[in-house]
Amino acid sequence: MAMLLAGGFFQPTKAQEQVDIAIRYDVRPYVANQGSGGMEIDIVKAVFAEMDYTPNFVQMPRVRMIQSFNAGAMDGVLTSNVTVPGEGCLTNWYIQHQNVGFTLTSSDVAFNNLSDVAQHSIITFDGATRFLGSAFASAASLSPRYVESSDQNTHVSLLYAGYFDAAIGDEWILRLAQVNQRELSGEYQPLTIHRILPVTNYGARFQDQRICDAFNIGLDTIRNNGIYNMITRSHLDRISAQITIYDTELAEAENGGSAIQD
Repeated sequence: MAMLLAGGFFQPTKAQEQVDIAIRYDVRPYVANQGSGGMEIDIVKAVFAEMDYTPNFVQMPRVRMIQSFNAGAMDGVLTSNVTVPGEGCLTNWYIQHQNVGFTLTSSDVAFNNLSDVAQHSIITFDGATRFLGSAFASAASLSPRYVESSDQNTHVSLLYAGYFDAAIGDEWILRLAQVNQRELSGEYQPLTIHRILPVTNYGARFQDQRICDAFNIGLDTIRNNGIYNMITRSHLDRISAQITIYDTELAEAENGGSAIQD
């Protein structure tokens, strides 16, 4: 077992078996600080704090994560879609990604369901047509302009500039990109969210069934004792709070210094 220290770090209390785990490169708010932090990493650290194992995170590209695990070079791999078959044993889901569409609120773009992708210019993440399903891929093939780009921080600025009608990606990655855009450039425009895609659940895979079983027990523990919710809220509430501040500042500017107009 391990103990929780100030700042949310977990320290093993005795010698424990190391588990080498392949993780993705930084993608905030899920993985940050060269794989040492972020919501996903903090959740997995908290789970391992309930286990007799110590995680050793190794960052690598997504394809190599899977290849290394399948080859037995890694003891585990994170962010494994629970609906996709794979090697080793699969844990219960520990994190979710909600892919959504974002449009400029001022644009009044009609974007109510997945089929609307075919009617609009779209910017999204690399591999979206592979990861978001056949219905999305079919609609994307009919889009008048469809672009996949790895740097999702730029997607918001391109949306602001009117180069695309909609940006599609994980809700919190894009919300954080909106916050980053405001902090870096001072530019902020309200966005409307369109929940046109289902939530995707992700678990971890391990070579050893004993680790999968221990992981599931640890995950149940932190869900029941409130640590799981504390971690997720600590990351997501910060982003939501910033968006609220920017919305309020914009409303005050438009109303002559007051967010409330008689």
